[in-house]
Amino acid sequence: MGAVTPVGNSVGESWEALCSGQSGIGPITKFDAAAFDTRIAGELKGFDPLRYVTKRERRRYDDFIIFALAAAEMAVLDALARTMKMPFWRLYGEKPAPARTDITVVIGTPEQAFDFASFYRARGMKIFKIKVGIDYDNDLRRLAAVRRAAPKAEIFLDANCAWTVREARSFIRDLGRAGIRPSVLEQPVKKDDFGGLAALSRDFDFPVCADESLYSLRDAVRLLRAGVSGLNIKLMKLGLSQSLEVYRLARASGAKLMMGEMLESRLSSLCAAHFAAGLGGFDFIDLDTPLFIKDRVTAGFAGPGPDGIYDLAGVKAGIGAVPKIFAER
Repeated sequence: MGAVTPVGNSVGESWEALCSGQSGIGPITKFDAAAFDTRIAGELKGFDPLRYVTKRERRRYDDFIIFALAAAEMAVLDALARTMKMPFWRLYGEKPAPARTDITVVIGTPEQAFDFASFYRARGMKIFKIKVGIDYDNDLRRLAAVRRAAPKAEIFLDANCAWTVREARSFIRDLGRAGIRPSVLEQPVKKDDFGGLAALSRDFDFPVCADESLYSLRDAVRLLRAGVSGLNIKLMKLGLSQSLEVYRLARASGAKLMMGEMLESRLSSLCAAHFAAGLGGFDFIDLDTPLFIKDRVTAGFAGPGPDGIYDLAGVKAGIGAVPKIFAER
């Protein structure tokens, strides 16, 4: 946790040890560590990080360290699934549930929204997520353009904290007059406005999903107690183990669930798809990053097809993708 301190081992030596299945960091060659305590745990068996890093120290870490911790947790569980010669989703369930992602229509003109939606509708995409909140009137025109391009498509909205409660109500009312009803609305109000999220959850006949408001199990408890109707689980914010706790809590409370992500790598997106498919019960899936970013560093399972479907049936071990350097060995 925190910074990785050089101990004299080269990157090449560490990579070779990892590829050959060796555990531990090997001997420290850069300095003599015998005379003082060290926080380096070369062997994980029986290792309790709380003995080395207190809760007070954890609070001093940069907020972004949670992303590194989530990535480490993904890597460890992917290694476990590979060792057991089974797909990653099998860690969470007996049979993978269907996993079809939306695709995001980013901020732009109505004409661009129409062309984008037309392109992907022709390739089988059935769900479009529209970013809203910057320009009220233009957002309505963009949504109308997407509806013309894909009349039968499902519509997700994401306001990214841009509105007040009053603005959200007004926008949804005007959208309804245009004959458009979204399936879900993500984070319409500021991240600390739990009351606003709950009020809109009561107002609308579709789920309001907390996203920026949800960074921990504690947040999930507060949101559900307030009456928020949906939660967006993102592995990079919660990690796998805490995401599982939030998932179970939401299912027990009857809240709707979205599997989401930020702008992440293919490896992270695949991990999230396996997580959602293994558990099942997700009402909405928003894992479209692989459709936007060309991956130059991994080989194997490429992610969703142009129709948005993650076909996990062919994955034999782990998430199905590995670094190219590893695949070429």
